[in-house]
Amino acid sequence: MANLPDINHSLQQEDLFLVFKNQLHKDFESCGLSTDFITQLPRLFLDLRQSIETEIKHIAKTSNSGLYNLLYRIDISEIQIKNYLVTNAALSYECALAELMIKRILQKVIFKKRFSS
Repeated sequence: MANLPDINHSLQQEDLFLVFKNQLHKDFESCGLSTDFITQLPRLFLDLRQSIETEIKHIAKTSNSGLYNLLYRIDISEIQIKNYLVTNAALSYECALAELMIKRILQKVIFKKRFSS
């Protein structure tokens, strides 16, 4: 997956960021989760990660099945999560999930843009 400068560069591109937010909205909405936080998302990776991490913590408290459905919808497996936590041991579970979500959704958005041209 992309490194932090590449991710921040991608998030700074207006068209990619809008498509990223739309995809995040679709994923949360399709799982019956609140999308209110998405309109105010920051573009910088670390701030974005914090916003999504906060939402993940809220979801984990209220609906474990909602969180599992969201991970399935975004296409993040338990093995990916475990491997990511091994290589990023300093991260909390929720922070790792937020990073994986950002990276996976951004990857989808970039692929769609590249192959639709």
